[in-house]
Amino acid sequence: MRQSALQILVIEDNPGDYLLVSEYLEESFPTAHIFHGDTLKKGIGFLEKENIDVILLDLTLPDGMGISSFHTINSRFPQVPVIILTGLGDTEVALEILKVGAQDFIVKDDSNPAVLAKSINYGIERSKIHEHLKKSEEQYKFLFNNNPLPICAYEIDGDRILMVNEAAIEHYGYSEREFLSMTIHDLRPRREPTIDFSPTVRKSRNLILDIQHQKKNEEIIDIEMRTHEILIEGKRACLAVIHDVTETNRAKEQLRESEQMFRTISENFPNGAVAILDKDFTILYTAGKEFHIKNVEASYFENTDYTSHFHSPIKEKVRDHLIKVFNGENAVFETSYEDLSYMISAVPLYETSGSINKILIASQNITAQKRNEMEKEMLIEELTQNNSDLRQFSYITSHNLRAPLSNLLGIIKLLDTSLITDPMNLLLLQNFEECTLQLNETVNDLLNVLIIKNNVNAKKEELDIRKVFERVLHSVQTAIEKKQTTVITDFDEAYEVLFNKTYLESILLNLVTNAVKYSSPDRPLEIKVRTKKTADEVILYFSDNGLGIDLHRYKDRIFGLYQRFHDHADSKGLGLYIVNSQIRVMGGEINVESEVDKGTTFIITFKN
Repeated sequence: MRQSALQILVIEDNPGDYLLVSEYLEESFPTAHIFHGDTLKKGIGFLEKENIDVILLDLTLPDGMGISSFHTINSRFPQVPVIILTGLGDTEVALEILKVGAQDFIVKDDSNPAVLAKSINYGIERSKIHEHLKKSEEQYKFLFNNNPLPICAYEIDGDRILMVNEAAIEHYGYSEREFLSMTIHDLRPRREPTIDFSPTVRKSRNLILDIQHQKKNEEIIDIEMRTHEILIEGKRACLAVIHDVTETNRAKEQLRESEQMFRTISENFPNGAVAILDKDFTILYTAGKEFHIKNVEASYFENTDYTSHFHSPIKEKVRDHLIKVFNGENAVFETSYEDLSYMISAVPLYETSGSINKILIASQNITAQKRNEMEKEMLIEELTQNNSDLRQFSYITSHNLRAPLSNLLGIIKLLDTSLITDPMNLLLLQNFEECTLQLNETVNDLLNVLIIKNNVNAKKEELDIRKVFERVLHSVQTAIEKKQTTVITDFDEAYEVLFNKTYLESILLNLVTNAVKYSSPDRPLEIKVRTKKTADEVILYFSDNGLGIDLHRYKDRIFGLYQRFHDHADSKGLGLYIVNSQIRVMGGEINVESEVDKGTTFIITFKN
């Protein structure tokens, strides 16, 4: 029997019945506080003011009859248990009220203190249990509806979906009505066979399935579905929590492909090997073509100290480089192993936390490259020496020829050919003079070329092309006028270049005299000169409408030494060679565009 200070409300309009009930209550619950209301309104007044634990409700009140009285009380105070006080004639109504929420009913004529106490105690406990279940259900519904993962419940018998949460509706694209008209199998892709979950669920209350589902928009997703058995309205059902693992699976597949790609690349790493080291410099993994070439198993090196394969002092140097890599720096260095040379590149492998626990090393066998470099250096040294010897030989030859040539030229000037009467001797002397003059010109040309080739540090200065070109035209004015030449210039875009003054005058003079020399007899000579400026260059276009050059035949020989492209008697084939040499030695370049009997354009690029 419960012995606690209960707050009991008796709503009874019959004074005799109330007196009897109150006596029973005082006997069973001597410390209880009993409140009496003879109308429904007065009873509600007590409920609004007091913390009532249980209500004893009569069904025949002045302002309330039968089940309507219970609904009035229960709708406003559902947390307070209600026990019906009824007469023999009201038992059917009392039973109906039990169905809608009353805890018990007592027939007044059959009551006694023990029956009343038992009914009150059981009613209060049942009400507490009911309230606890109600709160648990509300919490469960809250977790169900607000869970970020899709959740649904379906029948074990029939697999019909009974309920879904908002996350499932949003994720799959079906409305709640559409879900409730489907079975759990309707979420499977149409091409996939139906899975019968029921037998598995009957054997195991917890189940994890990795399967595929299809959204309303026909997108196929990979899911992990965890199920367990529950009761819904007394029927066995399954609660399924669904986790979309499409992106996770895709990431796993990409990781697998990346690992496979890394292994493929590392195993076929050309002319070397790759390795992964931990902080103790232990080789965790290594592979590469180098092992195949040496017929050595890569696994022989795994789980060994990387630095242990080097001898001192190389070992210490390698260790110092690796320590820097573990401190976040990249390292590239050369080292040797046995009789081979290697280029080592090492980079840190960062964890997601930002720490460095491993590093990646790529070793490139550069033994052949080093050997080739040495041979190349030897060849360069040999060629440099040969060029120097040839240049010295040219100087010696030119200077040694200069003295006898000067003597011969002096003798020719002293000879008085008017005193020679023999025609044969006169012819011989004339030929001798011509050959001597040609030899003298050739020696002078060779000397000029040597001077240009050796003068790589010729003085550069800011030059005004307009003024230089004007001086050149003035120096050959007679020849230009003789050819009735039209000269058109456009230096508006650029007229200043950084170049050697003597060279620029020589280049423009050669181009002008060539234009005059190789002009067409069928039309007046026209020379066009214009400039163009880029970010770091000035480009000069020198065009004429002369005989032109057959580039199909002479393209590779245009700027060669002693190359002639026309049958002019005074052509030596030296001018364009000198022009090209002067431009190249100043860091510029020259190109040519030409068409036979239409003209030629020389394109000179000055590097500023």
